[in-house]
Order: sequence, then C-alpha cells, then structure tokens
Amino acid sequence: MDTNTRYVFIGIAGLFVMFIVGMWWVRMNPAPSNPAPATAATSTDATNSAQAATSSSSNVQMQPIAPKKTSPAPFALVQGETIASWDFLGSYKDGGQLEAHANAEIARAKSLLNSGEFTNYELYVSIANQYELLGNGTMEFTYLNYALGIDPLHTGLAWHNMGKLLERLGAYKSARIAYDRMFQAQPIRYYATVRLEFLKAHMPEDVDAIKKAEADVAASTE
Repeated sequence: MDTNTRYVFIGIAGLFVMFIVGMWWVRMNPAPSNPAPATAATSTDATNSAQAATSSSSNVQMQPIAPKKTSPAPFALVQGETIASWDFLGSYKDGGQLEAHANAEIARAKSLLNSGEFTNYELYVSIANQYELLGNGTMEFTYLNYALGIDPLHTGLAWHNMGKLLERLGAYKSARIAYDRMFQAQPIRYYATVRLEFLKAHMPEDVDAIKKAEADVAASTE
C-alpha cells in the first residue's frame, strides 16, 4: 500500500471515529423541546412589572372603604357643673288628657323617623319639645343631642332649646356655651337677643361679653 492510499484510510477512520463520538454526545445530551427564548429584563420591563405589582397590591389592599356614619360627641355639661334634678314641672304633666296627648305626639314623631316626610332633625326637636311639656329634662336633653348629632353647625334651633333647658335647670355655664353655639350656627337677631338677655340675667359681671352681645344684636339684620 503506497503512502497516499494509507493517508486516505487514516482520514476515513478519523471521520468514522468523529461520527461515532458525535452520535454518543447527542444521545447523552438531548436538546430541550420547544425551548423558550432567553431575554434580558430591561429597565422598562422592570418598571412595568413594578407598576403591575403595585396595581395588583392596590386592588387587594387599598379598596375604598365606605366611611362609617358617625355623629359628633354629644353635648355635655361643663366640667364641674352638676344638675340637682333633671325633672321639673311640665305644663302637660297632668296625669290626664294633656299628658296622653304629649305621649301620643312622641309616638307619632318616632314613627315618622327616616320616613322622609320630615327631617330627622325636625322630628328629634319635636320629640324633645314634648318631653319638655312633660317635665322630663333627661329625655329632652337626649333628643336634643340626637338633633345636634345631625346638624350642630348650620341650624340654631336645637342649640337654642338646649340653652333654654340648661338655663331652666340652673346649669348656666353649660347654657352659655349652648347659646354661643346657637348664634354661631345662625347669627340672626332673635338668637342674638336671646343670648344677650341670658348674659344680662345670669352673668351681669361679664361686661365685655354683654357689650359684644349687644354689638351682635345691633349688627343682626334678621
């Protein structure tokens, strides 16, 4: 066998060995089926992912919560001021027809609550008025507070009646606060006059307050 022929056989043998080795490698390391393309995360992808995570978190944890219906803290007596008795002589406390009429009006007004025919504020004040006729200061105070829980800032009627009740019961410091809030809610001439008369009757020594109340009366136009 000459030299050239020997080189051909050596080349063919080498190729055969490489083929065998290649087949073994493929068999031992199979390619994954349907490989997913690898992609590098960009800053935009990261931002979008963060926003999606935030949005998802917001949907789960930050759902708007309907506010609970609450009322302001009830009006209370000035600290240190007490009332000996909440009961007084009511003009309808006769044990007969007048008393029965007042109780019937209380029941009727309560039945109309939330009906829309009258506002609850009006009904609470009406009920308080009936308890005044019965001489029941505790219940009058309670229902006036219900009214104040609805509107303590824009209507003076419940404050006016609260002031009158506390003035009747001798709680003058507390009554003064009620009258002040009455006028703040509705600065009309009638309320200004009521407050001035109260100050003159029960706090004549407070000259500055009386002068201010007189000025408020003069400035009122209704």
